[in-house]
Amino acid sequence: MADNQSKPDHAISVRPATRADLAAVCALLELYYTEWDIWQRDDADKVLADIQHPQLGFLIAEVDAQSAGCVLLRPLPYIPNAAECKRLFVAPEFRGQRLAGLLMDAAEAQARDAACEWMYLDSKPEFAAALALYRRRGYVECPRYNDNAQATVFLSKSLASA
Repeated sequence: MADNQSKPDHAISVRPATRADLAAVCALLELYYTEWDIWQRDDADKVLADIQHPQLGFLIAEVDAQSAGCVLLRPLPYIPNAAECKRLFVAPEFRGQRLAGLLMDAAEAQARDAACEWMYLDSKPEFAAALALYRRRGYVECPRYNDNAQATVFLSKSLASA
């Protein structure tokens, strides 16, 4: 008799990172910086400060209780009612499970909960899959809003219309 049982579903969750997640977030970021040749500008103290932000900060995706991806929300104090999305990353072994979309869903919801009306992000053409995801989600080109020397693509989205 053939085995017709399907592969069991994986337990996937996205939640705000806590102090206890510092090592996991740093490990994900190390993969991000290495895989994509991104200049590492944040040390563990900065990551911890981001984690502990009272309204924004890091979100972590887990698959079967394993850290699988992350995204960071930072305030943009010079743009009223706005947050910046940074460091969206899914570890290679967890790709193909729609985690980036789930992380973005959670990031946009958290930004709305923090009374943000706009989300900004920067990227570069090499991140074609990420750019396609952002555009499908309604992000549109906007003027440069930061001094990130590696970024050449700048996008924003109204969270009020989402």
